[in-house]
Amino acid sequence: MKQAWAITRQDFRSNPYALLWTVLFIMYLGFTMSFVVSMELGERGALNPAADFVMLVLTPFLGFIYNRRTFKYLQEDSYTHMLAFLRTLPIPVSAVIMSRIQQAIFAFIGNGVVFFIFLFALSGTLRAYAGPGFFISFALTWIGYGMLIQAIYMYLEFLKRGKAYFWLSLIIMLICGMISIMVRIYAANLVSITAFYSKEWQLLSPVMWGALAAGVFGIFVSYRMTLRKLIKRDLA
Repeated sequence: MKQAWAITRQDFRSNPYALLWTVLFIMYLGFTMSFVVSMELGERGALNPAADFVMLVLTPFLGFIYNRRTFKYLQEDSYTHMLAFLRTLPIPVSAVIMSRIQQAIFAFIGNGVVFFIFLFALSGTLRAYAGPGFFISFALTWIGYGMLIQAIYMYLEFLKRGKAYFWLSLIIMLICGMISIMVRIYAANLVSITAFYSKEWQLLSPVMWGALAAGVFGIFVSYRMTLRKLIKRDLA
């Protein structure tokens, strides 16, 4: 953990503007998402299925710190180059992976606060539920989901090259779209469902605790699988 924290601290120091760009980007996402969530269809006021798709796709992105490496992974295969450099240092592979998990946790905390404040402040649909218990429960429910998908992204970062990472990310988004369509076919809406449970149960919401448990388990599984395979990966 100490070595992982040293890597994390150095990464923040070497990218002084990353936090600023990250906050601005997340503010933009929250601003945009608030309008999507507020779009209602039909006389019964059902939420637009686009809200499900955008939440499924965007929430995992709250686990990223947006620096040059993040935006250049396709053109320069920046993640692979970073791993190749770190391998030359006397640092265990486990510390490198743990550092990435630390950054994801910090990102979910900071980005989550910014994103959901903008979402709740600007979305009349969610403001109707009101109450801090609802806000916290709703946010943690989706962050738990985001952690689960972020675990997949971390696995891909460490074990795939830039182009493969890009195409696999598109497949994840395609799956999110298919899930949104399937939920719509059954006349349901994931945002509405999570909002209902958050309103009814607040911090005791089984959906919230289930999502958080799934997210933590996903990160743990990703760590174990990545550690086992990264040791053998050829970075040349």
